[in-house]
Amino acid sequence: MTWGDVQIISLQKMFLDDEREIEVEDLFDLREDSDIGVYLRRMPGVMNEAMQRVKSYVQNVWEDDEVVQIQNIDKNTLDIEEIQMPESACVLLPLYIASQLYKEDDIGLATQYRNEFETGLQDLVNEIKTQRTIENVDGESNLVWNEGWWF
Repeated sequence: MTWGDVQIISLQKMFLDDEREIEVEDLFDLREDSDIGVYLRRMPGVMNEAMQRVKSYVQNVWEDDEVVQIQNIDKNTLDIEEIQMPESACVLLPLYIASQLYKEDDIGLATQYRNEFETGLQDLVNEIKTQRTIENVDGESNLVWNEGWWF
């Protein structure tokens, strides 16, 4: 998932009644829009918060227990920049962003997104707990990714 994808999904969650399709290429112009631009300009900071919240939950998903390095998102981050997290974690980021940025506009919807985000974090914990080791013929053990789960 790219930074542009996260922004688009976040906007789609906040503006449910807007039937206009948004493409990554549209984000440049939308940043200048008087309504949507405010949200897009606030997203980098909230995205960084979201990645910090998710970081500890995905720490054990990476191979070889490497330390998870979270990239810093700012106004200069390219929309095509890949988010360096498993897809199961990336899908939570727009929920957190929408919950934080939409509080003043629709507290009920913002609360719903925050609840979905927190539930998703717990699902990540369950995903991590279901990891199991598979012994290869050569005696090495590996984790195998299968349909959204590590095995």
